[in-house]
Amino acid sequence: MAKTNAAVGSSPSSSVSPDTFSDYATSLHSAALATTRLAATSLPQDIAFHRSIHVSFAADLDALSTRVLRLTNKLVRLAASVDSGTVGRGTLDDQEDVLDGFKSLIVDPMDKLFERTDMCLDDFLGRKKEPAIAVPAPPSQSNNLSKKTPAPRGRLDPALQHASHLPKPQLLFNASVDNRNESLYIPARTLDHKWCARVPLGYVFRDEDESDGLDEEERRKLSAHPYYYELTHPGFPIHIFHLPSTIIPPASLTGPNSSKHVYVSTPSTFSSMATKLKAAKEIAVDLEHHSYRTYRGFLCLMQISTREEDFIIDLLVPSVRDSIGNTLGEIFADPGIIKVFHGAESDIVWLQQDFNIFVVGLFDTYHASKVLDFQKHGLANLLEAFCDFIPDKRYQLADWRIRPLPEEMLTYARSDTHFLLYIYDQLRLSLIERAQTIAAPDAYPSTAASLISKGNISDMPQHVLLNDVLARSTRTALRLYDREIYDAELGAGTGGWDTLARKWNKSSLASSAVEINGVRGGVTGEVYRAVHRWREDVARNEDESTRYVLPNHLLFTVAERSPSNVAQLLGLFSHGAVPPVLRRRAGELTEVIKATVERVTSSGLTVEAITDAVDVKTANSAASTEIIIVEKIPKSKLWGSTKVSSSSVLQRASSSSLFGPRSTVVHEGSSYSTSQSSLFGAVSSHSPPQNSAPIVSSSGKKFQDLMARIHRTLVIAPTTPTGDQAPSQTITQSSRTSSGSILSHPAMLVSTVAPPEAPDGATIPGQIEIPFIPSNQRQSHFASVPDDTIVLVGQARQKKRKRTKSKVLDNSSIRDCENTGEDEVFDYATVPNLLDDVAPAPEGIDTRKKKRQKDAKGAGVIEYGAFRAPPRDLREVKSGNKTHTFK
Repeated sequence: MAKTNAAVGSSPSSSVSPDTFSDYATSLHSAALATTRLAATSLPQDIAFHRSIHVSFAADLDALSTRVLRLTNKLVRLAASVDSGTVGRGTLDDQEDVLDGFKSLIVDPMDKLFERTDMCLDDFLGRKKEPAIAVPAPPSQSNNLSKKTPAPRGRLDPALQHASHLPKPQLLFNASVDNRNESLYIPARTLDHKWCARVPLGYVFRDEDESDGLDEEERRKLSAHPYYYELTHPGFPIHIFHLPSTIIPPASLTGPNSSKHVYVSTPSTFSSMATKLKAAKEIAVDLEHHSYRTYRGFLCLMQISTREEDFIIDLLVPSVRDSIGNTLGEIFADPGIIKVFHGAESDIVWLQQDFNIFVVGLFDTYHASKVLDFQKHGLANLLEAFCDFIPDKRYQLADWRIRPLPEEMLTYARSDTHFLLYIYDQLRLSLIERAQTIAAPDAYPSTAASLISKGNISDMPQHVLLNDVLARSTRTALRLYDREIYDAELGAGTGGWDTLARKWNKSSLASSAVEINGVRGGVTGEVYRAVHRWREDVARNEDESTRYVLPNHLLFTVAERSPSNVAQLLGLFSHGAVPPVLRRRAGELTEVIKATVERVTSSGLTVEAITDAVDVKTANSAASTEIIIVEKIPKSKLWGSTKVSSSSVLQRASSSSLFGPRSTVVHEGSSYSTSQSSLFGAVSSHSPPQNSAPIVSSSGKKFQDLMARIHRTLVIAPTTPTGDQAPSQTITQSSRTSSGSILSHPAMLVSTVAPPEAPDGATIPGQIEIPFIPSNQRQSHFASVPDDTIVLVGQARQKKRKRTKSKVLDNSSIRDCENTGEDEVFDYATVPNLLDDVAPAPEGIDTRKKKRQKDAKGAGVIEYGAFRAPPRDLREVKSGNKTHTFK
């Protein structure tokens, strides 16, 4: 052991260098291995005995143990300095600590040290490569802001989400909006001036080599979009392809070092802001829109940020709102100023709708995150990844008409553009670095890059992804505002009734619903479309959203219930949940529903009218033919058919292939009716009106066969009610058994009611009325069977009865039984019954049944007495001879 220590000590740590590290590690490993082998093989097993005898041995052993513990504790402290998770776990002081804390204090830290060593070796040898996209470190902040605050949760205050008490600010706008205007939006008619134009306003310019293979949407944009040529032939500034030498993170929104903002609500402040924006190279823009208390929606707030400061523009001030189109229209149309948006699909349309502003030179950070294959593409995710800032997204749905703006809403509005230029720089850097890792940049697919191929773009390989993002942003800037036309017939469009029914999975109310009585979706479908149209008209007239007039889920409730009065309509809503507009117009909506139901009901009767078309046959000669007119008898709600007016002249065919030739004329109404009813009595005979329709005779053979077939399937009543009725006939049925004997079945009582007679005295065959019999007076269909009549239907096989030997019969009694030929009469009195009271058994007699002892197999079985058998697992073979090799 002393030799080993000397060998290790001969290589001091001060002489270790990168050149001699390999030799030192080998010698250290050999010394440790030799020491471990020596301790395991040379030390005696009874160390405690030798310690008590040899005092010097005990002192050396204690000194060596102290040294080993000191080295181990040093390694534990070094591991704790690397991994903070092992700090404070304790030290090794004695043998008990080694036994108890060996896993947590030695094994786990050593595993982490080895893993860290492997990672460092991979970095040194070049096996570990840098990521394709380098996410920069978060900007340095003060100590109180170093920790990331979690995103707030919970619902937003209803007073901030829907401020229903606010007056409508759109009533103060100088330019009123006509919600009834559904004409096509043509910017050339509304633009006063086309800023930064390369093609004059109203002209369409196309290249000579441009192919004619444009789709319909592209042709519409070509003819309607005023900046189509400028967008498809862009002139991007050169600074968009060159990154700044140093990317400076923006200042914090809160705290002592926070940046200031400018709230623009006056014309003078607006003019000062416009001057600063014209001198900027890039600006970040975001918009806040309101659509709940207006039909088409309008912009409430605009946020614009430069590299130096933030501007919050109040668009509800009429003087500022009127200056937006001319002043900011020039800045947004200037291709030399890059406009940075995030998710500009809706922003582009809103700017055209409210101010006729068109954006040229757009960079959408959403498309950049898509090209870089980020997992999430929202602005909140980009803010958290690049700026370590988590915005409160609850204010995205806030009511931005509130004035003055609360501090929380103002902070959220600033955060949308305050960090956006910094994210814009980081995304450009990531796009360039990502493009450099592509093996063949020219072969990288980019379907959108062909849109701006004729513009001023970079042809360098590292800018291929940046060109792709610019092309996608240009396609977004080509969007056009389009007024939605209400389609009452098909329900198409984003606000159509068919689109809404499909979105809510109401297939019975969609355009593909099944027609009921000739109406798509029946009464419910027609009421749904009527209520949907009423909601659309009211929303346009009062400049309210359709959701504010009648929410979608309540719309389906009203359509399915179809209330007939105001009380029923208001009863469908919970207390306090009735929309204000609906409360004022409840009577109007009720009248719409009632009119729709009545219209559908009346049209349904006409559609459901009976259409009777009969074939024409020649009566006496080929010349004497009659005109066939389809007779339509409207169906009544109560009786099924109504009486046709006697003034109408109806003609019927003289003969039919089913009913045969027609017979005498009877009363107008149903062609076949009985002359007597047990419920209404005899039908009074009236003289047939003039020009009445003749009844078809029932003498045809086909009609007779049909009526006989129907009567055979009817259940004939067995008895008749009291009163005047015809006598009954008894029908006896007989059948022959297999043995040849004749068996008579029970007789059936059939009520024979006299058939009714026609007015002329002729009997109408098949006109037998079955009287109604109350349930308490009905009898069985078959008559009772007399006692002396034997009916052999079937005999089940009887089980053998166990006979109890109660007494021994002598031979004479047996012979007497055999001679008589009669079966022995079984005495049931001798058999015990379960209901009989059985006397308890005496106490000394054990009434339990004894188990039958099984016969022992084989001979020589040893009796062990009344001991219990050993357990099954001890008396049976567990394994062995599974293959039955040994018999």
